Amino acid sequence: MRRRPHYAAAQASFAAYHHLAFGFRVFGIENVPLEGSCLLAANHKSYLDPLAVGCPLRRELRYFAKKELFRIPIFGTMVRIAGAIPVDRRGFDRAAIHEALGILRGGQGMLVFPEGTRIRRPALAVPKDGVAMLAIQADVPVIPVWVGHTWEPRRTLFRRIPVEVRYGAALRFPAGGTAAEKRARYPEVSRAIMEAIAGLASEPVAVEPAP
Repeated sequence: MRRRPHYAAAQASFAAYHHLAFGFRVFGIENVPLEGSCLLAANHKSYLDPLAVGCPLRRELRYFAKKELFRIPIFGTMVRIAGAIPVDRRGFDRAAIHEALGILRGGQGMLVFPEGTRIRRPALAVPKDGVAMLAIQADVPVIPVWVGHTWEPRRTLFRRIPVEVRYGAALRFPAGGTAAEKRARYPEVSRAIMEAIAGLASEPVAVEPAP
């Protein structure tokens, strides 16, 4: 999918902001294809994460955002321009999932955060099954992404701590089987994706054990 001019302009603006405000380091960008279906899966600590992951890429990404954000004046418009899909986080949002599957099956890219919400503990949280469901049901490659230092309480004007984004090699998971067999694989696949994200970190980080 060709980037819309206003999307490309927003990417450039946010990339410049990250460089000037924090410093910005990007690794492994060659692992993200310029076109075609792919699902990027990243850890999540800050509202800046979608921008940090999407800005360096020469393609558009769609992503989920809680529906309440779309009601905020100006910011809601920005979220729409950025390609966000409104999702109701109070339960299973069938409409949002259906839209995401259509995007992936249509040859576009999506960004998801398997932890489901912002996590500010040192370890990565146990992933939700949604990332595995999208990967298996749409039969697309999953690109793990590590985002570092988007939330950094020690950062000051005089102590710049660069934001880091590390894109890993694509993962593929079997898409065959009955509906029940696919669902049974969700926890294992989600865990494998989360472990791959942790493996990209510049410093050792663990994934919390499943309950």
